[in-house]
Amino acid sequence: MAQWKHRIMQAIRDKVLELFEQHRETPGAPYDESHFLDFLLVNPRQKNAMTHSFRGLRRLNAFRDQIQNEFMIFFSSKDRDTNYSLERFVARIAELQNNPAASLASMRRPMQGRVEGIVVFGPLAFFLPAFILRDYIVLAILLFTCGIGLLGFFLRFYRRERLNLQQLHHRIKQGSLPAKR
Repeated sequence: MAQWKHRIMQAIRDKVLELFEQHRETPGAPYDESHFLDFLLVNPRQKNAMTHSFRGLRRLNAFRDQIQNEFMIFFSSKDRDTNYSLERFVARIAELQNNPAASLASMRRPMQGRVEGIVVFGPLAFFLPAFILRDYIVLAILLFTCGIGLLGFFLRFYRRERLNLQQLHHRIKQGSLPAKR
C-alpha cells in the first residue's frame, strides 16, 4: 500500500515538474524546492516574487490552470495565495484528487459568474470623456472606439474564463461520479 502511494506521488511530482519546466522563463535552471513557484521567473529576488509582476502572475496562472486541467482539480483561493513547497504542492494535488467535492466546493463562487466592476467601469473611463468631448468629433470617436475595444477585450476574456471553468467543472464532476455498472 505504501509502495503504491509512493508511486502515485512520484507520478504527480514528475508531471508537475514537467509542466513547471514548460512554464518557466528559463527551463532547466536550478530552483529551490521550498518555494519553487517563484522560479517560474528567471531570478526571483524574494519569496512570492511571481506575484509582484504581471509577467510573473501570467506565468503562475497559466501553470496553475494547466495543473488544474491535467489533474482535474480546482485550487481554492487559499491555495492560490499559498506559495507551496514542491513537496506540499504535490501533496495538495493528491488531496484534491482524492476529494473532488473539495474542488467542486471551491468552484461554487467562480461559477456564479458575476461580472467584475472593472468590466463596467473600465470602458466608462473612455465613454464619459468621449461624451464630454463630443464637440471634438475625432477625439470623441477615438475615445469611444477605445472604450468599445476595452469592453470587447473584457467580455472575450470573461467568456473564455467562464467556458474553461465550466469545462473543468464538468470534467471534475464526471471524474467523481461512481462508475456505471
